[in-house]
Amino acid sequence: MKTHQLYIKAVLFFSLLWAAPSAQAQFGITPTDSLVDVFPTDSITRIFQIDFPNASGDSLALSWRFIDGGWTEGWDVNLCDLGECYTGVPGDADMLTMGAEGAGYLKLIVNALELEGACVLHFWVWPTGNQDALVNVYFDLRNGGVSFVQNPVHAAREPQWSVYPVPAAIGEPLHISGLENDHSAPCVQLFDATGALQSQQWTSGVQPTLQTEGLSKGVYLLIHKSLYPPLRIIME
Repeated sequence: MKTHQLYIKAVLFFSLLWAAPSAQAQFGITPTDSLVDVFPTDSITRIFQIDFPNASGDSLALSWRFIDGGWTEGWDVNLCDLGECYTGVPGDADMLTMGAEGAGYLKLIVNALELEGACVLHFWVWPTGNQDALVNVYFDLRNGGVSFVQNPVHAAREPQWSVYPVPAAIGEPLHISGLENDHSAPCVQLFDATGALQSQQWTSGVQPTLQTEGLSKGVYLLIHKSLYPPLRIIME
């Protein structure tokens, strides 16, 4: 499947995989955080929407970032959020502030133009100014005979590798599971919170370890070219 790529560097944005329960309760997700649909191969424009109802009890603004994915070349795909409709899918944006009873949303407007294919997109959504409370949101839209297992996002929803300890003290080696077949320096990149690529020092073995001498306190992102998900590293 030839896919129009819109990959945006996740390294420009960092947060923890978890969040405090009070932060997570600021907004809901309906109907689901993974919207999956299969539709006929035609030239009808369809709308697919995920809503984020305000659960904070006060006014709330949401932000989002496009992480990865794409759609079949020739499809017409555009995104709207609470505040603006865009041509295509931009990298990130802040939605308008919603009232206590309001809801934000991400809305995809899709026309396959009679081409068989798929549109698979992965977003992060979080309360503006509270990146620790991010949630992952997925769209998986297909027509014709395109198989679900070809989905580059959902096919890898189960974590394929992990890191521990998190958080870690500077100078403490990080143990990476899932890289047992990498007998030399693994095919990974380490980015700091500004998106700057960091140098790496690995110790080979049955389970490779990443040395942390020289790193500063903060959050880092470790990205493997073929493993899901990106791993967040917290140095204290």
